[in-house]
Amino acid sequence: MRVLLVLLLAAAWAAAGEPVFGDWLVIEPVDRRTRHPFNPGALLARYIVPRDAAPPREGEAVRGTRGEKKWTRAKPNEKGFVAGRMAMAYATVRSDEDSVLLARVPGGSVFYLNGDAFVGDVYSGGHAGVPVQLRRGVNHLYVRGVRGRFRFAFDDPALAGESRLLFADRDLTAPHAVKGRRDRLLLSVPIMNLSDRWSGPLRAGGRAYPAGLVPLGVRRVQGRARGKKRTDGDVFDIEVACGAARTAVKVKVKEASDVRRVTFRSRIDGTVQQYSVLAPRKRAGAGMVLTLHGAGVDAFNQVRSYHRKDDLWIVAPTNRRPFGFDWQDWGRTDAYEVLEHAVAWTGADRSRLYLTGHSMGGHGTWHLGANDPDGFAAIAPSAGWCSFASYVGGGAQPSKRAALWHAADLSSDTLALVTNLVQLPTFILHGAADDNVPASEGRRMEKALRDAGAAPEVHFEPDKKHWWNGPRSKGVDCVDFPGIFDLFRRTKRNRDPDQLDFATADPSIDAHHHWVSILQPNEYGQVARVQARRRVGRVEIETRNVRRFGVGLEGDARRFVIDGQVVHAASDAEFFLTRLGWTVGERSVTEKHPGRSGPFKRAFGRGFVFVIGKDDTESLARARHDAQAWWYRANGDVPIVTDATYLADADAFENRNVILFGNADTNGAFARLLPDACPLRVRRGSITLGNRTWKGTDLGCVFVYPMRGDDAGLVGVFGHTGATGARAGYGLLPFVSGVGYPDYAIFGADFLQKSDGGVRAAGWFDWNWALPKKRPEEE
Repeated sequence: MRVLLVLLLAAAWAAAGEPVFGDWLVIEPVDRRTRHPFNPGALLARYIVPRDAAPPREGEAVRGTRGEKKWTRAKPNEKGFVAGRMAMAYATVRSDEDSVLLARVPGGSVFYLNGDAFVGDVYSGGHAGVPVQLRRGVNHLYVRGVRGRFRFAFDDPALAGESRLLFADRDLTAPHAVKGRRDRLLLSVPIMNLSDRWSGPLRAGGRAYPAGLVPLGVRRVQGRARGKKRTDGDVFDIEVACGAARTAVKVKVKEASDVRRVTFRSRIDGTVQQYSVLAPRKRAGAGMVLTLHGAGVDAFNQVRSYHRKDDLWIVAPTNRRPFGFDWQDWGRTDAYEVLEHAVAWTGADRSRLYLTGHSMGGHGTWHLGANDPDGFAAIAPSAGWCSFASYVGGGAQPSKRAALWHAADLSSDTLALVTNLVQLPTFILHGAADDNVPASEGRRMEKALRDAGAAPEVHFEPDKKHWWNGPRSKGVDCVDFPGIFDLFRRTKRNRDPDQLDFATADPSIDAHHHWVSILQPNEYGQVARVQARRRVGRVEIETRNVRRFGVGLEGDARRFVIDGQVVHAASDAEFFLTRLGWTVGERSVTEKHPGRSGPFKRAFGRGFVFVIGKDDTESLARARHDAQAWWYRANGDVPIVTDATYLADADAFENRNVILFGNADTNGAFARLLPDACPLRVRRGSITLGNRTWKGTDLGCVFVYPMRGDDAGLVGVFGHTGATGARAGYGLLPFVSGVGYPDYAIFGADFLQKSDGGVRAAGWFDWNWALPKKRPEEE
């Protein structure tokens, strides 16, 4: 019956007239784009930022930092793909009626339909597409960020029904059931609003979604099943309902000894996420290996590359998606959430936690090890690259602010934290003929470690490329290498060392190291370091770029010698630096601390919600695009509400960070959530920072600040002074790893021509969220 209904509706759609594409025009890249917070974008500036921009014509020239390029005509191949080296493509789409359809764009990062932005499928993962609205007549379509080739297709959402809600079943996140158990099963599936109206509050899987869905929006909602013993068959259905929408998703049943998927709820955004696990033969006293997959690799297949161990759990997080965040940013957080969840239910020995990974996962191994040196007993990167700068040459465009952008993502700089890696037993594995991640990356890290005093174990497999196998292991040799597991089995974590050496690039990533915590640096964006030695009767501590730190020891009061100064204090005290030297004292709740600090990306956690002005159509379009980008990149979910809805029922969104769009004149939540002390003010037509004001409707900003009335909450702001400033924000890269924004940045739309030359001011708030007296980043 369902198939017949689909066929009948599809036939009706065809009779009404499918959308008709005009000829495609394409243009090669005119600008150099890197992992940079303010990339030039001449094409974006010319055709996207102005809503009334004239469309391109064949032969029309555009000049950027790469020189001048011209639009040329392109013909799709027999499968509908437009291929070639292109930065942007354009076509008209003619429709006989106003309609809401699903748009799928494999190979394209983002597309703009009649000026509104929507997420594409740049990795060609095959998702169901996103809802869009076609107008009767001619519609203007741009595709941007093409990965070699793209195809654009519309699908009629035949089964949405009168509710206009449709599940996207193919993007299912689900566990495997274990045969013979009655485990509660959590899963999630996207749901789409195929309407130009807000959906209203929703409920799914026993969980409330008070924000509902914006027009043409996408969210992930929960499904669950509990209490039934799984013995019959190897597949069963779970029905998921949300409003009038219904779907049945299939869940496979596995033996407890099989490689299987496990789900949990993430603290980042409240969504159900998954990881894969392989149990050991003997669980008592078993350790755990966290293995990080390479780009595009499913975590399930990562675990299948290992043979079952007698005494080690094998656990593979997802990085939130197969490409995800290069195990940085939210990918790193995902790895730690998985580790915490897996250790809790397996009872794995915490002194036997190990970290490994291949390719992008090898980089993740370096990254997590360098930023959290006491989290694992030993690490083993395979085919891992050191940093974006060494591997792809990415990073800041040459400019006077290059150092600031580097500082805003300092945790990416593995070599800046090499002293942390010295204390970690390490096995470096690499194919000597690797044609993807050159063996020079492994040798670079070997040299850095040896120069710093470490003695890593190293193996470069002769004549082998990126992914290789051989006779050494029952698994795949390039990840299941015997030498790695020999190191793991003879190594346990020292959980209470007398001597410490800890550096942090960002206390909000990792502040704690055994019994010392770095709580505030003197200068944000620079490495802070503590070296400590516990002796009989005293503790000797040397600091670098540290304003506040804590010590967590047991026993009676102690004599501390801090940078040569004697301080008597309790064994679990906090120390802060004044002009007169070190003293003891608790910090105020208003100060920066590891749980509430910049830089800007830190606001995107704690179940964050987007709040827009109820009449601000540009912010609605931008927030919807960013929520879709978060869904696509992070397998995530973001509720979007208007300021009126939020202010009327703020309790429904308590204990969440808030991301504001717009300005204080268009969004009433600005005044409610930003404290009076906030030194950055955004109004219609102006932005003020301290005693400086910039005017115009083409300005934008990003910043993070403490939330009024919430000692744990952060407010992130995508601010703009007008439509041009709002639309220039499509050139930002907030969800791209290797790109950092400091606590604040103010820019004009001219950054799309001038890159950093269009940035008016950027930098850090101090330890008390105030503007430092000297701000060289504004000169």
